[in-house]
Amino acid sequence: MNEPILYTFPPSLDCEFSRFLLAHYGIRHTERRHTFLFVTAVTLWRGFTPLFPLLVSSAYRLDTVRKMVDTLDPTMAKDRQLLLPAPHRDTIEADWDLFNGTLGYAAARFAYYHLLPHRDIMIRPLSEGAPPFEQSAVRMAYPLFAGLLRLALWLTKERADSSLAQAREIFSTVETRLADGRRYLVGDHFSLSDIAFAVAAGPFVLPDNYGGPIPTLAEMPPVVKDAVIELRARRAGQYAMQMYREFRDGQGGATAASIR
Repeated sequence: MNEPILYTFPPSLDCEFSRFLLAHYGIRHTERRHTFLFVTAVTLWRGFTPLFPLLVSSAYRLDTVRKMVDTLDPTMAKDRQLLLPAPHRDTIEADWDLFNGTLGYAAARFAYYHLLPHRDIMIRPLSEGAPPFEQSAVRMAYPLFAGLLRLALWLTKERADSSLAQAREIFSTVETRLADGRRYLVGDHFSLSDIAFAVAAGPFVLPDNYGGPIPTLAEMPPVVKDAVIELRARRAGQYAMQMYREFRDGQGGATAASIR
């Protein structure tokens, strides 16, 4: 195998995290995108796991973003490592749970709840870059794909509303930390805390170079558009977009990936 292959479901936050991560690490790879359901069949076949994203090479099969971080980070030069040593590690681990866990789920639930009713704007995000027959399946059986996503995320209006409230609260937490003028969330180095917050905040602020397919601001229904405008204007929202501008493409380099 000449270079790793990254198997993804295009709009997944963890899949966007894996793109950001591999760009930051400068790891050349090929991304192969698949639609919901099909991606699980592919990862079972290629990595013996139902989980995605899945990164496969001749040396490893890594079926979660955290496994990618824990496996690859120690092999990186110091200026590319995201897992800072003590005394910062405990803060980074707490941030991982807060950002990748709580905020990530909040972003997914809020976005999917309000966007899935809009078939016309969701066909592309759910299938972009996937094989043609998978794209056709999404177009022809959209209610099935949308219904399964609703079940997987337990989508209800109450959960969508509480997810937006959680996002606002976490943005406030980040703003409290940034209030002292610090450059990064932890220490003096770009870390897992920064990338985890930027990715989880992505659907709430829509960075220009967000790597996953997502409706444009103009396409968004009013409730989502209003939330994006609100959270973009906040200090934490500006910080997330700044992290994307400065680090999403490998600190100014070209993204080391091809998509098939």
